[in-house]
Amino acid sequence: MIHRSTRIQFPPRNLPVQAAVLCAASLAFGWQASGTVKSTGGSPVSGAVVVRADSTAHKTTTDAAGKFTLEFTSGIQDRILRDLDMRVRMEGTEIVVRIPVDGPVRLSLVDAKGREAWSVDARSEGGVARAAMPAGLGRQALWLRVRHAQGGFEQAALSTGEGLRSAKMVTAARAMATRPVLKFSKAGFHDTTYSMVSDVEPNLAIVMRDSAPATTCPATKLTPGDQNKTIKVKGVERKYILHVPSGYKGDTPVPMLVDFHPIGGSAQGQSGGTTYKSLVDKDGGISVYPDGLTGPMGQAWNVKGCCTTADDTAFARALVAEVKTLACIDPKRVYAAGFSMGGGMTHFSACHLADIFAAAAPAAFDLLKENVDICKPARPITMVMFRGTNDGVVNYKGGYSSVVSGMPINFLGAKETFAKWAALNKCTGSPSAEDGNGCSTYSNCEGGVQVTLCTKQGGGHDQGNGSVGWPILKKYTLP
Repeated sequence: MIHRSTRIQFPPRNLPVQAAVLCAASLAFGWQASGTVKSTGGSPVSGAVVVRADSTAHKTTTDAAGKFTLEFTSGIQDRILRDLDMRVRMEGTEIVVRIPVDGPVRLSLVDAKGREAWSVDARSEGGVARAAMPAGLGRQALWLRVRHAQGGFEQAALSTGEGLRSAKMVTAARAMATRPVLKFSKAGFHDTTYSMVSDVEPNLAIVMRDSAPATTCPATKLTPGDQNKTIKVKGVERKYILHVPSGYKGDTPVPMLVDFHPIGGSAQGQSGGTTYKSLVDKDGGISVYPDGLTGPMGQAWNVKGCCTTADDTAFARALVAEVKTLACIDPKRVYAAGFSMGGGMTHFSACHLADIFAAAAPAAFDLLKENVDICKPARPITMVMFRGTNDGVVNYKGGYSSVVSGMPINFLGAKETFAKWAALNKCTGSPSAEDGNGCSTYSNCEGGVQVTLCTKQGGGHDQGNGSVGWPILKKYTLP
Protein backbone atom coordinates (compact mmCIF):
# COMPACT_ATOMS: atom_id res chain seq x y z
CA MET A 1 0.00 0.00 0.00
CA ILE A 2 1.27 3.49 -0.83
CA HIS A 3 1.04 5.65 2.29
CA ARG A 4 1.92 8.79 0.41
CA SER A 5 3.95 9.68 -2.63
CA THR A 6 5.57 12.90 -3.65
CA ARG A 7 6.22 13.39 -7.32
CA ILE A 8 9.44 15.11 -8.25
CA GLN A 9 10.02 15.58 -11.98
CA PHE A 10 12.76 13.36 -13.40
CA PRO A 11 14.49 13.68 -16.76
CA PRO A 12 13.07 11.57 -19.58
CA ARG A 13 14.78 8.22 -20.03
CA ASN A 14 16.34 9.34 -23.29
CA LEU A 15 17.92 12.48 -21.79
CA PRO A 16 21.75 12.15 -21.66
CA VAL A 17 23.03 11.45 -18.17
CA GLN A 18 25.38 14.43 -18.45
CA ALA A 19 22.33 16.68 -18.34
CA ALA A 20 21.57 15.43 -14.86
CA VAL A 21 24.20 17.66 -13.29
CA LEU A 22 23.42 19.39 -10.01
CA CYS A 23 23.98 23.13 -9.78
CA ALA A 24 25.25 24.10 -6.34
CA ALA A 25 24.58 27.43 -4.67
CA SER A 26 26.11 28.17 -1.27
CA LEU A 27 23.81 29.11 1.55
CA ALA A 28 25.03 29.61 5.12
CA PHE A 29 22.76 29.69 8.17
CA GLY A 30 24.16 31.93 10.91
CA TRP A 31 24.04 31.85 14.69
CA GLN A 32 25.34 34.29 17.31
CA ALA A 33 25.80 33.88 21.04
CA SER A 34 27.29 36.27 23.59
CA GLY A 35 27.34 36.67 27.34
CA THR A 36 29.45 36.24 30.46
CA VAL A 37 31.04 33.18 32.06
CA LYS A 38 31.40 33.08 35.84
CA SER A 39 32.46 30.58 38.47
CA THR A 40 30.04 29.19 41.01
CA GLY A 41 31.43 31.80 43.41
CA GLY A 42 30.41 34.58 41.03
CA SER A 43 33.88 35.56 39.81
CA PRO A 44 34.40 36.11 36.07
CA VAL A 45 36.14 33.22 34.33
CA SER A 46 38.68 34.59 31.86
CA GLY A 47 40.47 32.52 29.24
CA ALA A 48 37.69 29.95 28.94
CA VAL A 49 37.56 28.45 25.45
CA VAL A 50 34.13 28.65 23.79
CA VAL A 51 33.46 26.37 20.80
CA ARG A 52 30.65 24.54 19.08
CA ALA A 53 30.43 21.18 20.83
CA ASP A 54 30.70 19.32 17.51
CA SER A 55 33.39 21.46 15.92
CA THR A 56 36.46 23.50 16.85
CA ALA A 57 36.35 25.44 13.59
CA HIS A 58 34.60 28.31 15.35
CA LYS A 59 35.95 29.31 18.74
CA THR A 60 36.76 32.23 20.98
CA THR A 61 37.97 32.84 24.54
CA THR A 62 36.44 34.85 27.35
CA ASP A 63 38.08 38.19 28.16
CA ALA A 64 39.17 39.54 31.54
CA ALA A 65 35.57 40.18 32.53
CA GLY A 66 34.48 36.69 31.44
CA LYS A 67 32.71 38.04 28.35
CA PHE A 68 32.53 36.30 24.98
CA THR A 69 30.92 36.59 21.56
CA LEU A 70 30.78 33.69 19.11
CA GLU A 71 29.42 33.98 15.59
CA PHE A 72 29.40 31.16 13.07
CA THR A 73 27.61 29.68 10.09
CA SER A 74 26.45 26.17 9.36
CA GLY A 75 28.28 25.88 6.07
CA ILE A 76 25.42 23.87 4.59
CA GLN A 77 25.39 23.77 0.79
CA ASP A 78 22.03 24.36 -0.81
CA ARG A 79 22.03 22.03 -3.80
CA ILE A 80 19.28 23.23 -6.12
CA LEU A 81 17.97 20.93 -8.80
CA ARG A 82 17.55 22.78 -12.10
CA ASP A 83 15.69 21.29 -15.07
CA LEU A 84 15.73 17.90 -13.40
CA ASP A 85 12.88 15.68 -12.37
CA MET A 86 12.87 12.54 -10.31
CA ARG A 87 10.23 10.44 -8.67
CA VAL A 88 10.55 9.38 -5.03
CA ARG A 89 7.79 7.67 -3.16
CA MET A 90 7.17 5.49 -0.15
CA GLU A 91 5.46 2.11 -0.56
CA GLY A 92 4.87 0.72 2.89
CA THR A 93 8.33 0.56 4.48
CA GLU A 94 10.13 0.75 1.13
CA ILE A 95 11.64 3.76 -0.56
CA VAL A 96 11.18 3.72 -4.31
CA VAL A 97 13.44 5.85 -6.51
CA ARG A 98 13.25 6.16 -10.27
CA ILE A 99 16.71 5.85 -11.86
CA PRO A 100 17.58 6.88 -15.45
CA VAL A 101 19.52 3.65 -16.11
CA ASP A 102 19.35 0.03 -15.01
CA GLY A 103 22.07 -1.66 -13.00
CA PRO A 104 23.77 -1.45 -9.58
CA VAL A 105 22.88 1.59 -7.50
CA ARG A 106 23.81 2.86 -4.05
CA LEU A 107 21.28 4.80 -2.01
CA SER A 108 22.28 6.74 1.09
CA LEU A 109 20.87 9.33 3.47
CA VAL A 110 23.16 12.11 4.69
CA ASP A 111 22.37 14.49 7.55
CA ALA A 112 22.91 18.25 7.74
CA LYS A 113 26.51 17.82 8.97
CA GLY A 114 27.47 15.55 6.08
CA ARG A 115 27.39 12.36 8.13
CA GLU A 116 25.96 9.28 6.48
CA ALA A 117 22.94 8.11 8.45
CA TRP A 118 22.13 5.08 6.26
CA SER A 119 23.17 3.44 3.01
CA VAL A 120 22.34 0.35 0.98
CA ASP A 121 23.39 -1.27 -2.27
CA ALA A 122 20.43 -2.04 -4.53
CA ARG A 123 19.70 -2.60 -8.21
CA SER A 124 17.68 -0.55 -10.65
CA GLU A 125 15.47 -2.66 -12.86
CA GLY A 126 13.15 -1.07 -15.38
CA GLY A 127 14.41 2.31 -14.19
CA VAL A 128 13.30 1.78 -10.57
CA ALA A 129 15.36 1.01 -7.44
CA ARG A 130 13.81 -0.17 -4.19
CA ALA A 131 15.12 -0.45 -0.66
CA ALA A 132 13.73 -1.00 2.81
CA MET A 133 13.68 2.24 4.77
CA PRO A 134 15.64 2.20 8.04
CA ALA A 135 13.82 2.80 11.31
CA GLY A 136 14.64 5.40 13.95
CA LEU A 137 15.83 8.23 11.73
CA GLY A 138 13.81 10.73 13.74
CA ARG A 139 12.62 14.08 12.49
CA GLN A 140 15.43 15.80 10.64
CA ALA A 141 16.65 17.20 7.35
CA LEU A 142 18.30 14.57 5.15
CA TRP A 143 19.73 14.31 1.67
CA LEU A 144 18.94 11.30 -0.49
CA ARG A 145 22.10 10.55 -2.40
CA VAL A 146 21.85 8.28 -5.44
CA ARG A 147 24.94 6.85 -7.14
CA HIS A 148 24.92 4.57 -10.18
CA ALA A 149 27.34 3.46 -12.92
CA GLN A 150 26.80 6.52 -15.06
CA GLY A 151 26.57 9.27 -12.49
CA GLY A 152 24.32 10.27 -9.65
CA PHE A 153 22.23 12.97 -8.06
CA GLU A 154 21.00 14.25 -4.71
CA GLN A 155 17.64 15.36 -3.41
CA ALA A 156 16.76 17.07 -0.16
CA ALA A 157 14.20 15.26 1.95
CA LEU A 158 12.51 15.47 5.33
CA SER A 159 12.33 12.51 7.67
CA THR A 160 9.05 12.80 9.58
CA GLY A 161 9.36 9.62 11.58
CA GLU A 162 6.85 7.99 9.24
CA GLY A 163 8.93 8.17 6.06
CA LEU A 164 10.55 10.65 3.72
CA ARG A 165 9.07 13.75 2.20
CA SER A 166 10.94 15.56 -0.53
CA ALA A 167 11.71 19.25 0.01
CA LYS A 168 13.87 22.04 -1.23
CA MET A 169 17.11 21.61 0.67
CA VAL A 170 17.16 25.17 1.94
CA THR A 171 13.65 24.78 3.35
CA ALA A 172 14.36 21.39 4.86
CA ALA A 173 17.67 22.37 6.39
CA ARG A 174 16.40 25.64 7.84
CA ALA A 175 13.30 24.04 9.30
CA MET A 176 14.95 20.92 10.67
CA ALA A 177 18.61 21.61 11.38
CA THR A 178 19.41 21.27 15.08
CA ARG A 179 20.65 24.49 16.69
CA PRO A 180 24.23 24.44 17.93
CA VAL A 181 25.45 23.37 21.35
CA LEU A 182 28.17 25.56 22.87
CA LYS A 183 30.97 24.07 24.95
CA PHE A 184 32.95 26.03 27.57
CA SER A 185 36.31 24.66 28.76
CA LYS A 186 39.07 25.80 31.09
CA ALA A 187 41.58 24.02 33.30
CA GLY A 188 40.32 23.92 36.88
CA PHE A 189 36.66 23.88 35.83
CA HIS A 190 34.26 21.23 34.63
CA ASP A 191 33.37 21.49 30.95
CA THR A 192 30.00 23.18 30.56
CA THR A 193 27.60 23.01 27.62
CA TYR A 194 24.71 25.18 26.55
CA SER A 195 22.14 24.31 23.87
CA MET A 196 21.05 27.34 21.89
CA VAL A 197 17.29 27.78 21.65
CA SER A 198 17.23 30.61 19.10
CA ASP A 199 19.44 31.90 16.31
CA VAL A 200 20.68 34.96 18.24
CA GLU A 201 21.18 34.77 22.01
CA PRO A 202 22.75 37.78 23.74
CA ASN A 203 23.43 38.21 27.47
CA LEU A 204 23.90 34.52 28.28
CA ALA A 205 24.91 33.86 31.89
CA ILE A 206 27.09 30.73 31.94
CA VAL A 207 28.29 29.22 35.23
CA MET A 208 31.32 26.91 35.25
CA ARG A 209 31.69 24.57 38.20
CA ASP A 210 35.04 24.36 39.95
CA SER A 211 36.74 21.02 39.31
CA ALA A 212 39.17 21.26 42.19
CA PRO A 213 39.13 18.17 44.40
CA ALA A 214 36.93 18.44 47.46
CA THR A 215 38.65 19.70 50.59
CA THR A 216 39.15 17.03 53.23
CA CYS A 217 38.60 18.56 56.63
CA PRO A 218 40.95 17.51 59.47
CA ALA A 219 39.50 14.89 61.77
CA THR A 220 40.36 16.95 64.85
CA LYS A 221 38.30 20.09 65.27
CA LEU A 222 40.11 23.22 66.44
CA THR A 223 38.97 24.92 69.62
CA PRO A 224 37.79 28.54 69.20
CA GLY A 225 40.22 31.20 70.37
CA ASP A 226 43.89 32.07 69.83
CA GLN A 227 46.61 29.45 69.58
CA ASN A 228 50.33 30.24 69.59
CA LYS A 229 52.07 28.14 66.95
CA THR A 230 55.64 27.57 65.80
CA ILE A 231 56.93 26.20 62.52
CA LYS A 232 60.49 25.59 61.33
CA VAL A 233 61.30 27.14 57.95
CA LYS A 234 64.75 26.55 56.43
CA GLY A 235 66.04 25.61 59.85
CA VAL A 236 64.67 28.73 61.55
CA GLU A 237 61.85 28.59 64.10
CA ARG A 238 59.03 30.95 63.18
CA LYS A 239 55.99 31.94 65.23
CA TYR A 240 52.39 32.85 64.46
CA ILE A 241 49.00 33.16 66.13
CA LEU A 242 46.15 31.05 64.77
CA HIS A 243 42.76 32.60 65.52
CA VAL A 244 39.67 30.38 65.36
CA PRO A 245 36.23 32.08 65.50
CA SER A 246 33.53 30.91 67.90
CA GLY A 247 31.33 29.78 65.01
CA TYR A 248 33.94 27.47 63.50
CA LYS A 249 32.53 23.96 63.03
CA GLY A 250 35.41 22.25 61.27
CA ASP A 251 33.25 20.36 58.78
CA THR A 252 32.97 22.99 56.02
CA PRO A 253 35.85 24.74 54.20
CA VAL A 254 36.20 28.38 55.31
CA PRO A 255 38.24 31.37 54.10
CA MET A 256 41.55 32.32 55.67
CA LEU A 257 43.26 35.71 56.11
CA VAL A 258 46.98 36.15 56.80
CA ASP A 259 47.44 39.58 58.43
CA PHE A 260 51.00 41.02 58.64
CA HIS A 261 52.08 43.41 61.45
CA PRO A 262 54.02 46.70 61.00
CA ILE A 263 57.75 47.15 61.59
CA GLY A 264 58.52 47.00 65.29
CA GLY A 265 55.15 45.34 65.83
CA SER A 266 54.09 41.80 66.60
CA ALA A 267 51.54 39.13 65.79
CA GLN A 268 49.80 39.90 69.08
CA GLY A 269 49.68 43.62 68.33
CA GLN A 270 48.26 43.13 64.84
CA SER A 271 45.66 40.68 66.13
CA GLY A 272 44.42 43.37 68.49
CA GLY A 273 44.72 46.33 66.11
CA THR A 274 43.51 45.02 62.75
CA THR A 275 40.08 46.04 61.42
CA TYR A 276 39.62 42.69 59.63
CA LYS A 277 39.45 40.20 62.48
CA SER A 278 35.80 40.63 63.51
CA LEU A 279 34.66 40.65 59.87
CA VAL A 280 36.48 37.41 59.07
CA ASP A 281 35.03 35.95 62.28
CA LYS A 282 31.48 36.72 61.13
CA ASP A 283 32.10 34.71 57.96
CA GLY A 284 33.43 31.80 59.98
CA GLY A 285 36.93 32.35 58.61
CA ILE A 286 40.30 31.63 60.15
CA SER A 287 42.74 34.53 60.63
CA VAL A 288 46.46 34.13 61.10
CA TYR A 289 48.97 36.63 62.52
CA PRO A 290 52.64 35.82 61.78
CA ASP A 291 55.63 37.24 63.62
CA GLY A 292 58.48 38.73 61.62
CA LEU A 293 62.09 38.16 62.60
CA THR A 294 64.09 40.91 64.29
CA GLY A 295 65.88 43.52 62.15
CA PRO A 296 67.43 46.94 62.87
CA MET A 297 64.06 48.29 64.11
CA GLY A 298 62.57 45.20 65.73
CA GLN A 299 60.35 42.56 64.14
CA ALA A 300 59.88 43.25 60.43
CA TRP A 301 59.66 41.67 56.99
CA ASN A 302 62.10 41.15 54.15
CA VAL A 303 60.84 42.72 50.92
CA LYS A 304 64.22 42.79 49.13
CA GLY A 305 65.32 46.26 50.11
CA CYS A 306 64.25 46.29 53.72
CA CYS A 307 63.93 45.34 56.59
CA THR A 308 65.39 41.93 57.62
CA THR A 309 67.30 39.14 55.87
CA ALA A 310 64.72 36.39 56.52
CA ASP A 311 63.08 34.39 53.72
CA ASP A 312 59.58 35.57 54.52
CA THR A 313 57.97 34.33 51.31
CA ALA A 314 59.05 30.80 52.26
CA PHE A 315 57.64 31.43 55.75
CA ALA A 316 54.28 32.63 54.42
CA ARG A 317 54.02 29.66 52.06
CA ALA A 318 54.86 27.17 54.81
CA LEU A 319 52.47 28.85 57.26
CA VAL A 320 49.54 28.64 54.83
CA ALA A 321 50.34 25.01 54.05
CA GLU A 322 50.46 24.12 57.75
CA VAL A 323 47.20 25.86 58.66
CA LYS A 324 45.48 23.91 55.88
CA THR A 325 46.41 20.72 57.77
CA LEU A 326 45.08 22.09 61.06
CA ALA A 327 41.83 23.73 59.98
CA CYS A 328 39.24 23.14 57.27
CA ILE A 329 40.47 25.83 54.85
CA ASP A 330 39.16 26.47 51.38
CA PRO A 331 42.45 26.56 49.41
CA LYS A 332 40.98 28.93 46.83
CA ARG A 333 39.98 31.53 49.44
CA VAL A 334 43.22 32.46 51.19
CA TYR A 335 43.91 36.21 51.42
CA ALA A 336 46.66 38.57 52.58
CA ALA A 337 46.45 41.90 54.39
CA GLY A 338 48.84 44.02 56.40
CA PHE A 339 49.62 47.43 57.85
CA SER A 340 52.72 49.62 57.25
CA MET A 341 55.71 47.25 56.86
CA GLY A 342 53.07 44.52 56.97
CA GLY A 343 51.50 46.27 53.98
CA GLY A 344 54.89 46.02 52.30
CA MET A 345 54.89 42.28 52.98
CA THR A 346 51.36 42.11 51.56
CA HIS A 347 52.51 43.79 48.34
CA PHE A 348 55.50 41.41 48.22
CA SER A 349 53.26 38.39 48.76
CA ALA A 350 51.02 39.48 45.90
CA CYS A 351 54.11 39.75 43.72
CA HIS A 352 55.54 36.36 44.61
CA LEU A 353 52.78 34.25 46.17
CA ALA A 354 49.82 34.87 43.86
CA ASP A 355 49.48 31.10 43.51
CA ILE A 356 48.35 30.78 47.14
CA PHE A 357 46.73 34.16 47.83
CA ALA A 358 43.49 34.93 45.98
CA ALA A 359 43.61 38.69 46.71
CA ALA A 360 45.53 41.16 48.87
CA ALA A 361 44.88 44.35 50.85
CA PRO A 362 47.99 46.34 51.86
CA ALA A 363 47.68 49.52 53.91
CA ALA A 364 50.08 52.45 54.49
CA PHE A 365 52.82 51.13 52.21
CA ASP A 366 53.65 51.14 48.49
CA LEU A 367 55.72 49.16 46.05
CA LEU A 368 59.43 49.99 46.23
CA LYS A 369 61.66 51.09 43.37
CA GLU A 370 64.19 48.59 44.73
CA ASN A 371 61.97 45.57 44.11
CA VAL A 372 59.30 46.56 41.59
CA ASP A 373 61.22 45.00 38.70
CA ILE A 374 61.06 41.56 40.33
CA CYS A 375 57.32 41.83 41.00
CA LYS A 376 56.02 39.16 38.62
CA PRO A 377 52.82 37.62 39.98
CA ALA A 378 52.04 34.14 38.72
CA ARG A 379 48.56 35.28 37.70
CA PRO A 380 46.35 38.38 37.85
CA ILE A 381 45.54 39.16 41.48
CA THR A 382 43.01 41.55 43.02
CA MET A 383 44.58 44.40 44.99
CA VAL A 384 42.76 46.81 47.31
CA MET A 385 45.11 49.42 48.79
CA PHE A 386 44.56 51.94 51.57
CA ARG A 387 46.54 55.19 51.85
CA GLY A 388 46.28 58.49 53.71
CA THR A 389 47.23 61.77 52.05
CA ASN A 390 48.93 63.03 55.24
CA ASP A 391 50.89 59.86 56.01
CA GLY A 392 54.02 61.09 57.82
CA VAL A 393 55.85 57.75 57.55
CA VAL A 394 55.17 56.69 53.98
CA ASN A 395 54.66 59.82 51.90
CA TYR A 396 51.54 59.58 49.71
CA LYS A 397 53.53 60.91 46.75
CA GLY A 398 56.39 58.47 47.35
CA GLY A 399 60.10 59.16 47.51
CA TYR A 400 63.19 58.40 49.56
CA SER A 401 62.95 56.98 53.08
CA SER A 402 65.74 56.26 55.58
CA VAL A 403 63.55 55.30 58.53
CA VAL A 404 65.46 52.02 58.92
CA SER A 405 69.14 52.66 59.59
CA GLY A 406 71.36 51.24 56.86
CA MET A 407 68.40 50.22 54.68
CA PRO A 408 67.22 53.26 52.72
CA ILE A 409 64.36 52.65 50.29
CA ASN A 410 62.40 54.56 47.65
CA PHE A 411 58.61 54.39 47.55
CA LEU A 412 56.79 54.60 44.22
CA GLY A 413 53.96 56.58 45.79
CA ALA A 414 50.28 55.70 46.10
CA LYS A 415 49.18 56.75 42.60
CA GLU A 416 52.17 55.18 40.85
CA THR A 417 51.72 51.95 42.79
CA PHE A 418 48.05 51.97 41.79
CA ALA A 419 49.05 52.36 38.13
CA LYS A 420 51.76 49.70 38.42
CA TRP A 421 49.35 47.09 39.75
CA ALA A 422 46.91 48.00 36.99
CA ALA A 423 49.71 47.38 34.48
CA LEU A 424 50.75 44.10 36.11
CA ASN A 425 47.14 42.92 35.93
CA LYS A 426 46.79 44.18 32.34
CA CYS A 427 43.87 46.43 33.19
CA THR A 428 42.42 48.52 30.40
CA GLY A 429 40.55 51.81 30.36
CA SER A 430 40.60 54.39 33.13
CA PRO A 431 39.88 53.88 36.82
CA SER A 432 36.50 54.87 38.19
CA ALA A 433 35.93 58.13 40.02
CA GLU A 434 36.45 57.95 43.77
CA ASP A 435 33.41 56.76 45.71
CA GLY A 436 32.30 57.79 49.19
CA ASN A 437 35.19 55.85 50.72
CA GLY A 438 37.74 57.52 48.45
CA CYS A 439 38.09 54.30 46.45
CA SER A 440 38.93 54.36 42.73
CA THR A 441 38.95 51.08 40.77
CA TYR A 442 40.27 49.53 37.59
CA SER A 443 37.61 46.91 36.90
CA ASN A 444 38.47 45.72 33.39
CA CYS A 445 41.53 43.61 34.19
CA GLU A 446 42.87 40.27 33.03
CA GLY A 447 41.42 37.31 34.90
CA GLY A 448 38.42 39.33 36.00
CA VAL A 449 40.34 40.84 38.93
CA GLN A 450 40.19 44.44 40.11
CA VAL A 451 42.73 46.99 41.33
CA THR A 452 41.49 49.52 43.86
CA LEU A 453 43.11 52.45 45.66
CA CYS A 454 41.22 53.91 48.61
CA THR A 455 42.56 57.33 49.55
CA LYS A 456 41.65 58.96 52.86
CA GLN A 457 41.93 62.73 52.51
CA GLY A 458 43.83 64.03 55.54
CA GLY A 459 44.44 60.47 56.65
CA GLY A 460 47.68 59.50 58.34
CA HIS A 461 49.62 56.27 58.79
CA ASP A 462 46.54 54.12 59.42
CA GLN A 463 45.38 50.51 59.40
CA GLY A 464 43.36 49.46 56.35
CA ASN A 465 39.57 49.76 56.34
CA GLY A 466 38.36 46.20 56.81
CA SER A 467 34.73 47.11 56.23
CA VAL A 468 35.74 48.09 52.68
CA GLY A 469 38.60 45.64 52.10
CA TRP A 470 37.10 42.37 53.34
CA PRO A 471 33.95 42.47 51.16
CA ILE A 472 36.21 42.97 48.13
CA LEU A 473 38.73 40.29 49.09
CA LYS A 474 36.18 37.57 49.76
CA LYS A 475 34.56 38.01 46.34
CA TYR A 476 37.63 36.56 44.68
CA THR A 477 38.91 33.00 44.51
CA LEU A 478 41.96 31.39 42.97
CA PRO A 479 41.28 30.10 39.44
